[in-house]
Amino acid sequence: MNNNRPSSYRKLNYTQKLANYNQRKRHGDVVKIAWETAYSETHVSDVLNGKYENTRIMNKAYDTARGRKVNVTMF
Repeated sequence: MNNNRPSSYRKLNYTQKLANYNQRKRHGDVVKIAWETAYSETHVSDVLNGKYENTRIMNKAYDTARGRKVNVTMF
């Protein structure tokens, strides 16, 4: 079986994906994810804010932010 995953790959649970996305989110992500998943922007926003759980939306959000650098706040 040919597998493209690195040997150190491990599956993240729902909460870990949400935390990972929230560290890397950008302006316009909700609209993009809503368009790609065919859910309303309001529902996508609620899912990304932790009000509801939806694995399809969360996986799309995680994939969208996966290669990005972590947002850093300057005080």
